[in-house]
Amino acid sequence: MVSVGILDVLGLGRRPDYLAQPAQLASPWAPEGNMQSIVWSDILGAELLENMPLTRAEAIGIPAVSKARNLIVSTVSKWPLYALAGPARVDPQPTFLYRTDGAQSPYTRMVWTLDDGIMYGCSLWLLERGNPVDGRRPITDAERVPFDWWEFKQIKGVWRIVLRPGGTGPERVVEDHEAALFDFPFEGLLNIGLRTLRGARDQERAWVGRAKNPVPVINLKRTEDTEMTDQEVAEEVQKWATARTNPNGAIGSTPVGVQLETFGEVAVDLMIEGRNAVRTDVGSFLNVRAAMLDGTIGVDSLTYTTSEGERNAFYELDLPFWTDPIEARLSLDDIVPRGQRTRFEKYESSPALTGPEVKD
Repeated sequence: MVSVGILDVLGLGRRPDYLAQPAQLASPWAPEGNMQSIVWSDILGAELLENMPLTRAEAIGIPAVSKARNLIVSTVSKWPLYALAGPARVDPQPTFLYRTDGAQSPYTRMVWTLDDGIMYGCSLWLLERGNPVDGRRPITDAERVPFDWWEFKQIKGVWRIVLRPGGTGPERVVEDHEAALFDFPFEGLLNIGLRTLRGARDQERAWVGRAKNPVPVINLKRTEDTEMTDQEVAEEVQKWATARTNPNGAIGSTPVGVQLETFGEVAVDLMIEGRNAVRTDVGSFLNVRAAMLDGTIGVDSLTYTTSEGERNAFYELDLPFWTDPIEARLSLDDIVPRGQRTRFEKYESSPALTGPEVKD
């Protein structure tokens, strides 16, 4: 039997690459073939092209971004959600908190909800409600909507949420009772971290380039007054360029009358420090301490830190930045009855945490 989710019931369908990278904010240099990049570069120019928005696919390809993102989503998504009334759990629990009717599990739903928050600063769930009970229609199912399937649009002077199936399908206005919008206290890495992401991308390119060519600049200086045509010079330079990318590129032979000059050697520490700085900056944007991203932190002689202390601080200080908005939204009266609230059960899955169990 094929499971049917909310998007299927509403006729929106489910694309095969349902969890594929969102297409919104696509940039001209996205990896879709060389011809597209060449055309856009010719039209816009290299400088304007460099300042175009980055895509999620480009950002997630930066190791520091992947590390921070994976750390957040893998930690939070495994925590179960519970509805509480006072200090005790509600019995029975709202079913949508721990199960779904479609192919998207609660774990996957939370993973991509957090991913949306990290990349864009907001995420949307589509809700399905049952028959009225005590004057309200309880939620029976909830499914995360891919970020490029929806947008805000002003209709008759009022801002509404509009669905666009597949990112290009016919528009459908979402009613208030059908949606749960998660608004994170962060504009999204793709919106405010572009300079850092571009720097990280350039740092990655430079590191790969230095690995291929440890000595960045070589000049083949002619010591004899030997006439060479432009074609002969180009051929000689190409031979050396090809040899340098060879595994034995450190070995070469200069022709008679040519002297090899090298310039611009870069200290190895510069690459290490630069890549570590990227991890620190990405961690600062996403509220994740550098030690959790395998980076180094500056400490003075009077400061002593341990890996256990950093881990506990990560759970107690860093993760609430991402869990609190979700708990707050799922505690509103349109989600659970008044007097109830929704919380992650952190202590079931986080043995590193110490101290008494706290429900609220």
